[in-house]
Amino acid sequence: EILVYARALSDAERKQVESYLALKHAGLNNAPPEESARGTKPLVTVPNPPPVQMFVPGFSVRELPVRLSNVNNVKYRADGKLVALGYDGKIVLLSDSDGDGLEDTAQPFWDRSTLRSPIGMALTPPGYGRGQGVFVAAKGKVALVVDTNGDDVADEETVVAEGWKELPHGVDALGVAVDREGNVYFGLGTASFTDAYLVDPATGKSRYELQNERGTILKVSADFRRREIVCTGIRFPVALAFNSAGDLFASDQEGATWLPNGNPFDELLHIQPGRHYGFPPRHPKHLPGVIDEPSVFDYRPQHQSTCGLNFNEPVRGGPTFGPAWWRGDALVTGYSRGKLYRTKLVPTAAGYVAQNQIIACLNKLAVDACVAPNGDLVLAAHSGEPDWGSGPNGPGRLYKVSYVRTN
Repeated sequence: EILVYARALSDAERKQVESYLALKHAGLNNAPPEESARGTKPLVTVPNPPPVQMFVPGFSVRELPVRLSNVNNVKYRADGKLVALGYDGKIVLLSDSDGDGLEDTAQPFWDRSTLRSPIGMALTPPGYGRGQGVFVAAKGKVALVVDTNGDDVADEETVVAEGWKELPHGVDALGVAVDREGNVYFGLGTASFTDAYLVDPATGKSRYELQNERGTILKVSADFRRREIVCTGIRFPVALAFNSAGDLFASDQEGATWLPNGNPFDELLHIQPGRHYGFPPRHPKHLPGVIDEPSVFDYRPQHQSTCGLNFNEPVRGGPTFGPAWWRGDALVTGYSRGKLYRTKLVPTAAGYVAQNQIIACLNKLAVDACVAPNGDLVLAAHSGEPDWGSGPNGPGRLYKVSYVRTN
């Protein structure tokens, strides 16, 4: 029942309304007699819920026995070691010392304070000429951190891209991926998520320019000498990843809270050169010359904050995660509401189409998930309240999800 008033009620009037509704609908607080007669019981909460609740049968969940600050990205190297990029800029290698299937040893790979608010990590390809390491998107730069002497400790940092005006908040450059030719792709967050058209208050004219690198996906050549805009209309592409077909995808953030029709929901995007992805959207005055490319999938309702994106592909030729028919699906984490999505993608003549399933939830902030060499899934989660979490120094958690049903 909804009651609408044309004015604010006084405290006395509000109490009268509440008493009226409580009396009128008193029966709703009691189980119907016919239900009780059939022996039904009210729903009760689980006293000790698992840290990760799978919604599909046949899975077990264990927490990794390591204590790290909040981890933003996880990926397995070809040698089976788990690489974890911390929100504090530190990179660690995790190993299983006792063979129980859980990484329990953390070894520093990069512990220098050179990476600010890193969000986005890609591993160097096997046999990479500059050394074994990682590409990292961070505030003010994209960097390559490598081990040049083979001792599993990074000793060299190379700036891949820099030179843009930093945003005033912590999110700046984010999401990074490397293609088969060694070109590096990364994203730059929009110049202003509250004023995407950058309207001049004096003239009323938009200062948003498609030629500006802000709010774009950028490509850096394999030799790091050339940089170009791939596409525009991006809000905050937290993760970038190539699928097995070599197509680039990104997770992008909802923005309609601040701009009507500007990314109404969190999105999964198929990144294609020359396209404009709708933030800011086409506008008859401020931005008339673009066509807004639709997303492949929208994650609803609002404020799911899709972050992590990896594809369910084998590591070192091993199995994929879950049933065999999950192979190739996008594994996406919803940060703010603790969701793990499995999004199936099918290419068609008109582009990719998608079908989505929520396969797990947790009471922490799910930030990334990657497939292990044995087909398990490692899930990284932040601590703290929805939307913001506990920051770079907050305690993080890593979980391993195993598929135990094989028939």
